[in-house]
Amino acid sequence: MLAVAVIATVCGGVAWAAGWLEAGQVGYPGVFLVNLVGSASLILPVPGAAAACVASTPGSGLNPLAVGMLAGMAQALGETTGYLAGKSGQSIAMRSPHYRRVHGWMVKAGVPVLFLFALIPNPFFDLAGLAAGGLGYPYRRFLAVVLSGKIIRSIAISYVCYSGVELGKRFF
Repeated sequence: MLAVAVIATVCGGVAWAAGWLEAGQVGYPGVFLVNLVGSASLILPVPGAAAACVASTPGSGLNPLAVGMLAGMAQALGETTGYLAGKSGQSIAMRSPHYRRVHGWMVKAGVPVLFLFALIPNPFFDLAGLAAGGLGYPYRRFLAVVLSGKIIRSIAISYVCYSGVELGKRFF
């Protein structure tokens, strides 16, 4: 599983850097890949949510519901890298005070914390994934909770972007 995540991150990073992953040009597979790479990478700043937003605009020809679902699934799968890093106990981030705070929250209320971190756009989700792995959360539970939050969030982002463009057309 770790090898697949590393290979996907490297290949996706190369494709993104080369400009091959413009969501509006490559359709649903591009949306999936950009979001997978964006979530799998702890180093590369790949804007997965922005790609879902662009792909959801009416001019793209893509269905906002499908874009949101694909983006959410890809993001949840991509978060596996953080979970696995936590499980291995080898992440430098685990030494930070922010990690300790998130770890404490995960000990007290793991599933709700994971769900909220997946649902609300924030830069600290990787810390929750690290903590889940480090605490030995079952991977299937981790994936189910993260998948739920990421899909809801991505569908909401997709429809906001779709509706925002439509509203803008009406007023301007």
